[in-house]
Amino acid sequence: MRKQQPDYGEYLIGEGVDLSRLDLVLKGFYKIVLLSKGSKIRIDFEEYVCEQDGIFFFNEEQFFELGTPAKGRLVFFHPDFYCIELHDHELACDGILFSNVFSTPYMALDKAQVDKIDNVVDEISWELKQPDRWTEEKVRILVKYIIIESTRTWLKQRKSGELELSEQDEFSRKFSQLVEKNYTRLHYVGEYAKLLGVTTKTMNKRITTDTGITPSCIIVNRIMLQAKRLLVHTQLTVKEIAHKLGYEDAAYFSRYFKVQTQVAPLTFRKNYLSS
Repeated sequence: MRKQQPDYGEYLIGEGVDLSRLDLVLKGFYKIVLLSKGSKIRIDFEEYVCEQDGIFFFNEEQFFELGTPAKGRLVFFHPDFYCIELHDHELACDGILFSNVFSTPYMALDKAQVDKIDNVVDEISWELKQPDRWTEEKVRILVKYIIIESTRTWLKQRKSGELELSEQDEFSRKFSQLVEKNYTRLHYVGEYAKLLGVTTKTMNKRITTDTGITPSCIIVNRIMLQAKRLLVHTQLTVKEIAHKLGYEDAAYFSRYFKVQTQVAPLTFRKNYLSS
């Protein structure tokens, strides 16, 4: 069935508008969320308070819930409008801002950076109110502008001011992309090492040195995150969830889930929903 939302748009956060589960309304869309200092947000199973103004990036399936207080703006767009994975050669942000399996893409922003992005969102908002034959392409350009500026900021903050991705950055980014795309069917480090043309030993050394986390842990964490999402956001049985994540033996998957989380799948669901 065709989605009800348009392919792109913008929301104001705050001002008494209830957008607490906007992530469900916009499931299947990329989201860029600009939040003011003091805003609260729950991302999957972690809560954050913005110590200063900042910007978050969410892929199509990621869950978040705005807390109280929360003030800012949200830009959304569908892959039909602009597909991050398909146009990775243009922006090189896939695996960094979106589909990042290492951490939630978030950047603190200073006033000048906030003003710059705010002005761009103002322009998007204006375009949405004055639609004509050029609106879609202009909004696409403005969205790309936000992504480019944010990728630059990410590099400056995490790479000591450098504005180029190193060979190791690219390696880690490609690994992130591959995990996000294949975690439901590829569960072992060696499978990803083969895709990247390196040995398992080299994979372990490079990813662990760069991120501080072993590739095996990264793969397991991504599988467990999706398992938790499916447990609390769907009515699927444990057997159905196991199958979706590439495990034919539901009993084995339940034991594996408990080893990783210290709680059985159905207990996790019950505890989360009751809280």
